Amino acid sequence: MRKTLLALALTMGAVASTAGPAEAAGVPAVRGAADVSGYARDGFRPQFIPDAGLPYNDSALAPRVDPNPHDEHGVRLFQYNGQTYDHPVAQAQWGLSNLRTYLANRDRLFLDRAVAQAQRNIDRRVESRAAWWYPYEFDFPRCAQMPVIHAPWFSAMAQGQLLSLFTRLAAVTGEQKWRQAADRTFASLLLPPETGLPWASWVDDAGHLWFEEYPLTPGVTGERVLNGHIFALYGVYDYWRHTSDQRAAALFDGAATTLRRHVPTTFRAPQWASRYSIGCPSSYAGYHPVHIGQLLKTYEMTRAPVFAAMADLFREDYPAPAVSGTVIFSGGAHVGYRFSSAGAVLEQKSLTLSRQSQANADQRVRILGRGIYYRITNGALAGFLIPETPGERYLLGAVVRHTYTPQRTLSFGPGTYTAHMYGSGWQVTESKTFTFPRSSAAPFGATAWVNGTMSYQITAGVYAGYWLPAADGLTPAT
Repeated sequence: MRKTLLALALTMGAVASTAGPAEAAGVPAVRGAADVSGYARDGFRPQFIPDAGLPYNDSALAPRVDPNPHDEHGVRLFQYNGQTYDHPVAQAQWGLSNLRTYLANRDRLFLDRAVAQAQRNIDRRVESRAAWWYPYEFDFPRCAQMPVIHAPWFSAMAQGQLLSLFTRLAAVTGEQKWRQAADRTFASLLLPPETGLPWASWVDDAGHLWFEEYPLTPGVTGERVLNGHIFALYGVYDYWRHTSDQRAAALFDGAATTLRRHVPTTFRAPQWASRYSIGCPSSYAGYHPVHIGQLLKTYEMTRAPVFAAMADLFREDYPAPAVSGTVIFSGGAHVGYRFSSAGAVLEQKSLTLSRQSQANADQRVRILGRGIYYRITNGALAGFLIPETPGERYLLGAVVRHTYTPQRTLSFGPGTYTAHMYGSGWQVTESKTFTFPRSSAAPFGATAWVNGTMSYQITAGVYAGYWLPAADGLTPAT
């Protein structure tokens, strides 16, 4: 299965081209300089998704009382080194959360609070080259190999998330001030770097467009942070969805192309958590699920299966460890382990069972340099990790599930395959075996590890409603 997913991530894509954004007819232009240009484009087109599926709309509703630092106007603040600052990203995210909550309950408090976050950033804006920019007023150190970035500094992540907030406020309220803010903020992502002036977008030596979270000049470069690039992509998508601006469609294509070229190699750490950035290439378990969710959302926005395949590959490399449930042990010999942080065996314990048994687990985790293990919490192997082995040691249920919107297509090579239906306790209640004399295909809406085996949830055809275990001959279509 790992080889199949890796092949998908590395090989999918259209013929590359290079282009600069072209202005959409009828859409007001905001220009102060030549647009960023010359970047690779693989032909990814933004696709319309409904409001409920938009980025940020799957988060929890905002509470009435903000538990984090804020001022008397309800504007989020950031405490750093004993001082309090405005933080464009924190304010954009809080604004988006409150706007979503307002749309869910129509309580004016939440709309007013979303407006307060947006207005604070408009009031603080820096105008340069006919675009609006939102400064950070504190120095910020990063990893050892990257220099401190000095205030005031600007970030594509802030530009992109505020672009989402302004665009959505324009759609909800119909007020021209928010459309103007969106237009001017979008203009910032069109501009190439210029020494001594704010910038957020650049094209590297390989011709890849980056939305840069930490721009550095002189000598234009940046850290190339994966999550920051995608959050900015969300803003471009929101703006395109509201305006149909073809400049936004072009930027979207270029930024998605950069993901397609870099995620499977630059950002992937095989059998471990994905890397944070190119400049600071450490793996962080906390950012890994963020990357997975962003890649699945990019699949929704593009309908290009390569991004779903990348998310699946990252999940296989380092699945979310917070999984608990019942582990089934077959009769026979089993060995539990304790490992060091580097994956070295510190201790092991053997157990032989005369018949099938079970125990509880509170984690399903990747061990560095090894496979997937369950952490057992009771019985003879309590406190030990035991390897996941289908048929011998497996966690009941469907875990680390990915759902796909739209559904994806699974190709069947000629052969015989058996799918299963499960009961409430995840015991097999029905199986169906079918032989395909020639190649075929079926849609699937989700994947998960079901009773320890990677499986596809088929939604139509002879296996409709069944989970089909991964096997040779089964390939998600690209």
